[in-house]
Amino acid sequence: MNKLELIGIGQDVYYEELENGLKIYILPFNNKNNYFISYFTKFGSLILDFEKDKKMIHVPEGIAHFLEHKMFEQEDGIDPFAFFAQSGTGCNASTSYKATRYYCMGNEKVYENLDYLISYVNSPYFTDENVEKEKGIICEEINMLKDNPEWFAEEEMQRMLYHKHPFRIPIAGSCESIKTITKEELYDTYNAFYNPNNMYLIIGGNVDVNEVLSTIKNNDILNNIKKKDIPKIKEVKEPLEIKEKYQEIELENVSTTKLGYAIKIDSNIFKEKDRFELSLYIGMILNILFGSTSIFKDKMLENGILSSLFLERMYVDDFLIIEFWAETDQPKKLIEELNNHLNTYEITKEEVERCKKVWISSEVMTTDNVEATVSSLINDIIEYDEVKLNRSEYIRNMNYDKLIKIKNKLNFSNSSTLILKNKEN
Repeated sequence: MNKLELIGIGQDVYYEELENGLKIYILPFNNKNNYFISYFTKFGSLILDFEKDKKMIHVPEGIAHFLEHKMFEQEDGIDPFAFFAQSGTGCNASTSYKATRYYCMGNEKVYENLDYLISYVNSPYFTDENVEKEKGIICEEINMLKDNPEWFAEEEMQRMLYHKHPFRIPIAGSCESIKTITKEELYDTYNAFYNPNNMYLIIGGNVDVNEVLSTIKNNDILNNIKKKDIPKIKEVKEPLEIKEKYQEIELENVSTTKLGYAIKIDSNIFKEKDRFELSLYIGMILNILFGSTSIFKDKMLENGILSSLFLERMYVDDFLIIEFWAETDQPKKLIEELNNHLNTYEITKEEVERCKKVWISSEVMTTDNVEATVSSLINDIIEYDEVKLNRSEYIRNMNYDKLIKIKNKLNFSNSSTLILKNKEN
């Protein structure tokens, strides 16, 4: 087992890869009483076409989320939620575009719960009957999400940004797509992407490193799984152009006008090939220009142009996506102000240095929270295929001149605008 360290933080990280390909990270927190365990696969809703028996097959939209639901139904009849509840342990799972996570957190019986988490995630049990039963449950969930304005807006924005990339498809799919899912397709996707070679196990908290490793290695179900290659995934060539530039939608359950404003940028225009480093620079620029303590946000609040503003950035293949979400009675005025601020505001060296200090302090504070630290490692693996041990050093060494060059390449010309209004108003 390799002993690593989150540089600048002083948190030990132990890493080992098993013969079957499972990657294990252990973060011992001697000053905590709780623990958080996440067992996840890099299989999310984006993967709909992959190779099986040297042929490319297509699976229904929403199958990753459907599979997550079905993993909680075990052949022995034991409900994982009930098992964890016996020790006062919480458990759940989530499906995103790029991964599916199964996790538990608590204070008691960490090794017993770790062993059970590994066992049930590696024990699929699909029948025609239990698959059919789940379809109605998930369809109800999909319909409930449609009534959530924020969720509706997020999914609608994805449809506006992309022509054919799977990002434009809701994570849960549609009632129509999930009705076609079969147990054979569930086993196909499970066997392809739930192999240990495509999976990670991260545990943080008050744990003994050797005891954790022993528990994992002594799990009979896991030990009987052999390493195999991850199947090829069909590539999608998405054009840079926005699919739909503008939409205004009226909804009955919208109390305040909501604005979604997203830009789609070719990340190849930036010379920085390190995607993690580029993400830090973009994050710092957006934080200085539009963050919670920015001059811009104070001015917009003071002038009554907005009541809330949230920013998000992500990479989708070769595209950098920046999204602004706001509550405002003047959406078009706000967009005008956003563009003007981006193109005219000069960032100073003092602002960069101040932002770096705050950011590093935030990183240190994050490591005082077990779940937040584990989640940070998970996000690194999903986005960058590795744990970024030197995040604080990256931030500390950020260069002002490089930041300005990146800022000057940003523009909002390739954008989508979504406005949600109250139907009565």
